Amino acid sequence: MKIIRIVKLEDAFFRENNHLIEALHSGTGGDVSAEKTRGYGVVTVRIENGMLFGIPLRSHITHRSAFITIGTKGLDYTKAVLIRNENHVSREAFHIPQDEFVKIADRELHIREKFEKFIKKYIKGANSGDSNILREYRFSTLQNYHPELKIVPPA
Repeated sequence: MKIIRIVKLEDAFFRENNHLIEALHSGTGGDVSAEKTRGYGVVTVRIENGMLFGIPLRSHITHRSAFITIGTKGLDYTKAVLIRNENHVSREAFHIPQDEFVKIADRELHIREKFEKFIKKYIKGANSGDSNILREYRFSTLQNYHPELKIVPPA
């Protein structure tokens, strides 16, 4: 059973989510620039609690919170976005080079497990206020999803 797909997010997603912090489409002050709303490919991953995330394909990843396909290309876990409305996912596949596609397709379960581990570590750090853990997530989009992830930071 396929648990992930490589797709493009529809323009409606960007319009409805232009407030997200650290998302790839975010501009200064939450403005969405034309350049960044043309869309990018994401790999959809449904995690164990049922939430659907889009993990973007990026070309110049320089950190470890990612799944690298070729060189510095891969899936950037830090820029994943929660997809609340599945109509925001294009019905058309997003095309990438065959060697990258094969690498992602062959490692579907690994990608989902690593991404879930990435989220669980963030939840642990955010709930406990552990600055050592949170330092790794300072540029992550997960900070937008505290209610959905049931995060209640210490007072």
